[in-house]
Amino acid sequence: MNEPTNNFNRVCPNCGSGDNEADAQFCQTCGSRMGSALILTPPPPPPCEDGKIIADRFRIESLLWTAPTYNAYMATSGAEDDLYTVIEQRLTPGEPFGGLLQINADGNPDDGPVGRTSGSLEEAGAAFERFGLFKPLEHSVEGESIYIAFERMQGQALAHLEQTDEKEARAIGLHLCMLAEQFHHYGWVYNGFEPYGVVLDIDSRPRLVNFDRARRTGIQVAEDPIYPSRGYTSPELFDPEAVYDERCDVYSIGALLQFLLTGESFGASESAGLYPVATVMPDFERLLARALAEDPENRFQNVAALRDALTELNLPVVLQSGHFTDVGLIRELNEDSVLSLNLTQYYESVRTQIGIYIVSDGMGGEAAGEVASRVTVRGVAEWVTEKLISASLKSTREEKIAAPTQTGGLRLSVADGNEMATTEMLRMAVNHANREVMAYARANPEARGLGATVTVAMVVGEVLTIAHVGDSRCYRLSGDRLEQLTEDHSLVQRMVNTGSLSRAEARIHPYRNVIYRSIGSDEQIEIDIIRRKLLGGDCLLLCSDGLNGMLSDDQIRDILVVNPDPNAAAKELVVAANAAGGEDNTSVIVVRIT
Repeated sequence: MNEPTNNFNRVCPNCGSGDNEADAQFCQTCGSRMGSALILTPPPPPPCEDGKIIADRFRIESLLWTAPTYNAYMATSGAEDDLYTVIEQRLTPGEPFGGLLQINADGNPDDGPVGRTSGSLEEAGAAFERFGLFKPLEHSVEGESIYIAFERMQGQALAHLEQTDEKEARAIGLHLCMLAEQFHHYGWVYNGFEPYGVVLDIDSRPRLVNFDRARRTGIQVAEDPIYPSRGYTSPELFDPEAVYDERCDVYSIGALLQFLLTGESFGASESAGLYPVATVMPDFERLLARALAEDPENRFQNVAALRDALTELNLPVVLQSGHFTDVGLIRELNEDSVLSLNLTQYYESVRTQIGIYIVSDGMGGEAAGEVASRVTVRGVAEWVTEKLISASLKSTREEKIAAPTQTGGLRLSVADGNEMATTEMLRMAVNHANREVMAYARANPEARGLGATVTVAMVVGEVLTIAHVGDSRCYRLSGDRLEQLTEDHSLVQRMVNTGSLSRAEARIHPYRNVIYRSIGSDEQIEIDIIRRKLLGGDCLLLCSDGLNGMLSDDQIRDILVVNPDPNAAAKELVVAANAAGGEDNTSVIVVRIT
């Protein structure tokens, strides 16, 4: 089936073109080298009819999708809620289960063990799952086709995805590298990374569905040939003396990343650049160019090196912030203070963006509240910015302004040349603000009793650090889920914690504004420190209690969800709080992470 169609032309195993002369060295259609041991890519069988029974128990219900080499069906077995996925493809020489199930030339499975496991699907299932493949349950050989039944594949093939951004592509690429490393650790090359060979499951994890091209590392292609995948099979495998090695998978993963970023497949001669099809960070383009080098000696020499390069990519987090504050409908004076500050540094093409966001709600009579909140915000901001700006001016390649810690947090350069964790930096900044407020109270006896809440959020890259005192809040919206990250230091919150009060009752309780911890109340204050890893698309909300006192969490979430622009979201939140009664000053900062 893989011989030339006649004496005057030969079929290209890459694209299937038969318009090549018998002595052609390269295919005139796709440019691939001719004369290799690779076999012609088998087309999928014609889709079978609904109702067909596979392996005496799986009933085909519908066609899910058709790929270049297989058909995917939804199937049931007995109970209607038992759903399975059945893959149908033509039999090919070699090892359709990548060493886990041997198929003889007559199309029947071997009875004896093959490779590192026995030939049974039951025992092979654990190996499939370990490598991130969907678990096969049964198979059935009918004529020239093989049907493999899997547990239900919930997700979509990468071929069906829209064009992705760099962060999503990197996340998928890192997972694929991890899967490839597992194959390589056991002495196998996968050879199947392609858009229809990878399914993104419901948890956004890549899972592998192709399994018929895995081969032992180091064997010659001629000894155990595979069919290629146009644009994804590394070009050296077309050489008559080709040998399977790890760099084949490096190329395939690079080609798959290029597809994710552009939505298009490129041949070897078309991969010089991605623009104008896609606007990709230059360092990502350089990474792809190396992964897709035609000469394997010029590529990353193993998948671990590709994984490290993906990890170190400088894909900066972009912070978009909006803010709004209003006195409300009852109060005569706005005692809230707000600060939103974005710092961006470029050094040797490496971008670092740091966001500092502060909301403070003042308290105390005779115009003391607004002073307390203003002094609090100023005290935190001057302490943090002095350290960061000085460190930015002094940073070098060896001493970056921000670097990860062993515990997954961040450490920042500070003015004296040392380093400080973001958690400690914010703790010291809030303590500094507390001393400033205490000093103001001593110098101004008429302002005795002044105080303030403070919620400070620092975003560095994808790491969020919060310092919190009082009952101003920080929320995180991830997808459509709103999470309150801080806990109010208030009397009603204690009652909620003990179960004597519901959250709904707390919003209208007469003592809802009574707090037991604040800036300016004591020389030594207890500060809550919260740290989170953010995801692209997340939204942060900092607010004074004038917002959550008027709006429920569900109302807040709905406004954030329908307003992607941070300024529009901040404005509507304050307007909505006033529409609900506006009983207090309302201040908000909205930050979107992209």
